[in-house]
Amino acid sequence: MFPTSLSDPEADAPGQLLADLERRQDEAMLQLDDLERKLRDVLKGLNIEMEDEVDLD
Repeated sequence: MFPTSLSDPEADAPGQLLADLERRQDEAMLQLDDLERKLRDVLKGLNIEMEDEVDLD
């Protein structure tokens, strides 16, 4: 007999990993947007203006 998988068969469906990664990426982007809003609020309170684009190089 073959060993049975302990995971949910639906979770192993083709494309499920990609969908999960995309969902997690979307959640991370929402968190980053929230952090950026909070940072802008703090900087505004300190009378510091942040440029729209930040060059990371």
